[in-house]
Amino acid sequence: MNFCFDIDGPIIDVSDRYYRAYLESLKGYDINKDKVLSKEAFWILKQNRVSELEISLMVGLSLKEAKSSGDTRKDLNFKFENLYFDKLFDDVIKTFDYLRSNYISYFVVTLRSRKELNFAIKQFKLNKYLDEDYIFPFDEDSKIQNDIQGKYSLIYNGMNKLALNSLDTWIIGDSDTDIHAGRLARCGKVIGITRGMRSKEQLQILQPDYIVNNLSEVLSLANTVH
Repeated sequence: MNFCFDIDGPIIDVSDRYYRAYLESLKGYDINKDKVLSKEAFWILKQNRVSELEISLMVGLSLKEAKSSGDTRKDLNFKFENLYFDKLFDDVIKTFDYLRSNYISYFVVTLRSRKELNFAIKQFKLNKYLDEDYIFPFDEDSKIQNDIQGKYSLIYNGMNKLALNSLDTWIIGDSDTDIHAGRLARCGKVIGITRGMRSKEQLQILQPDYIVNNLSEVLSLANTVH
């Protein structure tokens, strides 16, 4: 058994970054401040696929203003300097230590660029766990038709480079892209994790093999199923 992890969601908590982008995107508008969402309320909407436009309309913006605010927020979400607001989930180091001590292979895939991925590895001091042989970021020079195809290529390349059998590979992801790409790559198990971009209810629609709340549950599941 071996594991493939998406970075944002399973490994890195991006909710602060997205919420700060939300607050920043509302600046300069005449809004009803009582209707500005709390982080918890905002993240619930994001996880349940409520659009940027709908979220902007909730504070009393006109349709034109809401579209502009939503577009601004999309840009801010992925602005390089905003990556500083990301956090590492508490169970990540413990999980990587367990996998290494039990000689279980793992690798990570992400649609982040190599520069963005290397920033995260340095930011969270993950060099010990994620060296160049086990990271597969998005190649900005490559041409992909869509995110699913791009993520599938990363998963496939990872398994191929590390000589891993797809049927022995479990992928842990938090989004539609991860679930569909994992199936396309014929991963043995496709696991949805609820602490990223999709809620439990949204993941249930996608029907992964298992749904978990954290990485500790992944390890418990692996010990039970394997």
